[in-house]
Amino acid sequence: MFKSVLYKEWIKTKWYVIGICVVSILLHAYMFMKLGRSIRFAGMVHLWDVIINKDQFIFREIKLFPLISGIVLGIAQFVPEIYQKRLKLALHLPLPSFRIISWNVLYGAITLALVYVISIAILITYIRLYFAIEFVESAFLTILPWYLAGIVSYFLVAWICLEPRWNRRIINTIISIPILCTYMITALPAAYSSCVILILSIAIVVMFFVYISVIRFKDGK
Repeated sequence: MFKSVLYKEWIKTKWYVIGICVVSILLHAYMFMKLGRSIRFAGMVHLWDVIINKDQFIFREIKLFPLISGIVLGIAQFVPEIYQKRLKLALHLPLPSFRIISWNVLYGAITLALVYVISIAILITYIRLYFAIEFVESAFLTILPWYLAGIVSYFLVAWICLEPRWNRRIINTIISIPILCTYMITALPAAYSSCVILILSIAIVVMFFVYISVIRFKDGK
């Protein structure tokens, strides 16, 4: 049954996942070509001046990619479940409903995590070719909240979509906006280095929001 659920989710979202991967590749290619052009025309001295003296992160283009991809995958996966009445059918399968929902969100979370891990690995590897390890560490701490925002946005979209009442969906959306803004406040290098545990804790708590909507759905709200 687990494999069947994963296969169903893959069939439903595969073109969105492929699209996210293509956008990721194009975005990385653009950033790397932009950096190469800057090195050729301005030199490393200028880049270091921008990074150190002006406190700028040179890969800011990646900031919105995780957030948007998480929202897109969440919508692609859970909107059909509601409007095509698939969720009602799934919750009547001879399996615990929480297990069914867990498999669904596990598919999306793992898919996003794989894309994000590959994206981070490529970016960090490329940075290491030109910059010292200290900048690599700073870059990782800079982009970590943005990629966590992608995972969080996915779970928040699932929470909103699976909520059975429209007025509560609006309330959930209003609650979700400041949560996501917490991860997107700044693009300053390593700005979240002192609160990594906090943003990780928020992400873990948000993972369980989806079960609130499932309980309300089962109770006929």
